[in-house]
Amino acid sequence: MTAFGALLPTILLTAGLLAVLFADVLAKGRRPLLLPWISGTALVAVAVLALSWLVDDRGSDRVFFAALRMDRFALVMTLFCAVAGLVSILATMVGEGNRRPGGEFHALVLGAVVGMSVLSAAVDLVTLYLAFELVSITGYVLVGMHRADRLANEASLKYVLFGAVSSGLMLYGLSLLVGLAGGTSLEAVRVAVAGGAASQPVFVAATVLVFAGFAFKISAVPFQFWAPDVYQGAPAAVAGFLAVASKAAGFAGLVRVVASLGAVTAVGAPTSSVLPVGTPIAAILAISAVLSMTVGNLAACRQTDLKRLLAYSSIAHAGYMLMGLAIWSSTSLSALVFYLVVYLFMNLAAFLLAGVMIRATGSSSLASLKGLGFRSPWLAAAFTLVMLSLTGLPPLLGFLGKLVLFEAVIRGGYVWFAVIGLLNGAISLYYYAKPLMRMYLEDQDETAVAPVRMGAGAVVLTCVLVLPVVALFLYWGPLATWARDVVPNVRFGS
Repeated sequence: MTAFGALLPTILLTAGLLAVLFADVLAKGRRPLLLPWISGTALVAVAVLALSWLVDDRGSDRVFFAALRMDRFALVMTLFCAVAGLVSILATMVGEGNRRPGGEFHALVLGAVVGMSVLSAAVDLVTLYLAFELVSITGYVLVGMHRADRLANEASLKYVLFGAVSSGLMLYGLSLLVGLAGGTSLEAVRVAVAGGAASQPVFVAATVLVFAGFAFKISAVPFQFWAPDVYQGAPAAVAGFLAVASKAAGFAGLVRVVASLGAVTAVGAPTSSVLPVGTPIAAILAISAVLSMTVGNLAACRQTDLKRLLAYSSIAHAGYMLMGLAIWSSTSLSALVFYLVVYLFMNLAAFLLAGVMIRATGSSSLASLKGLGFRSPWLAAAFTLVMLSLTGLPPLLGFLGKLVLFEAVIRGGYVWFAVIGLLNGAISLYYYAKPLMRMYLEDQDETAVAPVRMGAGAVVLTCVLVLPVVALFLYWGPLATWARDVVPNVRFGS
């Protein structure tokens, strides 16, 4: 029963999923608010449970039969994904949608969070792959949730095709690792690598193939091609959920896999504070980080669609976060956790406000934002704060996220890495300013002179997401301390 304690978040989410399905069948659409209440309650319960375990250190490291390790790191990622799922459900209710989603939407979000929680806690390759597939499959269906929307159907199909290819590559790579390690646990992989398996050519091939799967999940180059089309076709709330929660879960799983491939026992161990530079995974992470930052930012400069712009922005941010993994130290991984929290507020707010504007204007084109700063000043001001924070300008939270991350990179002795990141940050200023120029510096569109009206729910949710972008800049010390406390407790074996 002690081992089953590690499954408690998954059990709560699965119970909520089943309750949503039964309530949807029994209510027959007569109580539209019942389903979000059920799914929201399940997500809040998991978030409260994760917080209580984080506060109580004695309950923050539970192992389930050498397959799952629900340590502080996994609890933080579970909390992160539960909050992102809750915000996405609320955003769907108040933001973009002109119709309330059915029970399948809430069930799929809960199913995705189940997969994300397991993926962040998996210390076994089979468990990791099953969780990876659960997150992917629920995402495919969420993207095509509006069945009558041709663009959504096209995006869902492209998502499935790219996902199938990357999943197949990843599975083959995992099978090679199992053959090298003689077992499916990450600890067995770590022991095999420490014993000299990393010198074999097949290990390099396995590392590349496994990273292909994770690169797809976090939308990193060279497996980023799906992101612009999928984000454009999906509802804004779903796109935000994929851009934040799915990416966070991918990074959580990648942290544990990278540790085993680099023969690291624990982040806080003095003898393993830095990932060996000569390991294949270190080189792969560094190359992908540089390419993701550069490709994402340069491609975003050409975009005329708001969702596609945010998609390429997400690719660039994946590159920034890969810097922390490539350096691999307690400082850089703490910076990664800090950056993920910053990214949650910024990106969820960006997609929420994008959904509101798309619903009001009927288009996701940047041209539809003309004069919005004068027609709806409060909405435009909130969106401006988010865009400037994504750029990394002070005095906003995004500046601190990049500052902490680049400081960790420089402290690790990789000044050239930080310079590339800073140059890409300068490039991003151009395309983040494009929607702001439309809103404030171009004449108002004569066909859309009415102000964009936000409901009370949308206003409250916007304040919840945007206010931390400003307020946490003034009081960010506890958040940074908390991020440092999380990382040394990460373990990668059973």
